[in-house]
Amino acid sequence: MPALVDRIRALLRGKGQDKAIISVHRDRIVVVLSILSVFLLGLPLWWTTTRVYRADLPSTEIAQYTQADALEIPFTFYVDSPDISLNEVQKLVDTKLAKSRLPYKPDEWRVAFTAQVQRGLAPDLPGHYTVETQEEVNTADTSEAVAKWIARIVAKEEREVRRPEGRALKYSPEYAVTFTLINEDPTGGLSVDWEIEQALSAYLQPFIDIVRPLTKLSVSSQVLHHAGPLPVTPQRAANYTYLTSDALPHFINSASWNLASTDPVSPMLNFILFVPKRDLQPMHILDDHRTQSKTNAFLIPQWGGIAVANFPKTASGQIVVSQGDLRPYMGVFVAQLRELLGIRSDTPLPSVKGRVNVQRATATGISGWEYDALARRWLANNRQTAVTTLKSLITLVESMQNMVVMDSIKGQVDASLAALAKITRAHVAHDHARACQDAIVAATKAEGAFFDPSMVSMLYFPDQHKYAIYLPFFLPVAIPLFHAIKHVIKDMKARRKSKTE
Repeated sequence: MPALVDRIRALLRGKGQDKAIISVHRDRIVVVLSILSVFLLGLPLWWTTTRVYRADLPSTEIAQYTQADALEIPFTFYVDSPDISLNEVQKLVDTKLAKSRLPYKPDEWRVAFTAQVQRGLAPDLPGHYTVETQEEVNTADTSEAVAKWIARIVAKEEREVRRPEGRALKYSPEYAVTFTLINEDPTGGLSVDWEIEQALSAYLQPFIDIVRPLTKLSVSSQVLHHAGPLPVTPQRAANYTYLTSDALPHFINSASWNLASTDPVSPMLNFILFVPKRDLQPMHILDDHRTQSKTNAFLIPQWGGIAVANFPKTASGQIVVSQGDLRPYMGVFVAQLRELLGIRSDTPLPSVKGRVNVQRATATGISGWEYDALARRWLANNRQTAVTTLKSLITLVESMQNMVVMDSIKGQVDASLAALAKITRAHVAHDHARACQDAIVAATKAEGAFFDPSMVSMLYFPDQHKYAIYLPFFLPVAIPLFHAIKHVIKDMKARRKSKTE
């Protein structure tokens, strides 16, 4: 009997141990599942708070603009002569244009100027021009002359758009134009002032008003009463001093002349009226043939222009350059400004048999033809800038997954694409100025999106930095957790095996 009691007690003791083991095993599973639940529940929160927001950019629409698709800029010429065959002139124009075009490079954006010939007088619309012909006995010669002239003027402008000269500045929505009067040495008894405000209003403001739809010219003026030593020494002749053409690039004294702009963004154009000191007057500028310049001025490419002014002696030593006296100098400055903006003079006629009836550049400083030509050149340049910038933006965003793309950036990209689409509609109406304005908007919006400061906010926190930050925190927790999971799985397998036995 005592032996039976002992066996029952031992059996009960074993069942208690099994219950204790089961309880420990259950507690271990609960702990592991609790930790895993925290990780699983916190993972979406972590993903939401650390992910980089990237708005969907219209990459497909941007990819549609390729270099192979030429930007066609149309002209329409009207010939008011019943004896000329329009079909013959049109064929001659197309043939001559095809022969005169330069070959394209593989990486060059294509632009094609097209010319259409119609009969009659041109309407008062942009992009429509009248070709006036003289009476000729041989109609075939007249047709050849008209076709030659049209093809020449169109091909010339197309080449200028594709191969711009280095003197002109790159397009900008705004230029800071500064006019400076420099009195080299006022201590020599010469005091100079000028009526620049009146001169600017009379001679420059009409030009500013005309080009305002394309670009803004912010004008300022100043007077410097001491120029400091010139970097070049004028040479002396019998009764005057002179500067040769090779000395002109070194004429500017950047250290002493305060020519800095208050606008850090807009390109600056400087126009200087330089008054030499008394013992150097009169000072003349000699050209490459060592003859005196008629304007006594010179141009510095992409910088501005300088005119040298010699004034007669006065009893008081004080000189005020009036508005009327400034007229020839302002004419020089306007001509230099035109060249720096890329405005070409009216194309000379190849023969006396045809000419374009356009307004000459008189009071406004720019003719209707020159204005349209400037609009066409800036149209092609800004459209190319917009498309190239948008393509670069897509490439950059796709190559950097950590780059933030906010909705504001997408909005600017959409606005740029909308402006690019408007260019085609403006072309249908031959409104090159309107198309140029749309191209300017497209380029401005594209560059605004590309250089948006928010895009680089996450570039300094790449995936490698995330690993370096999270591993020291989670690795000490992960190792015991994985070890506990391993034991739980091992115990479950052992219990399953014991039950089967």
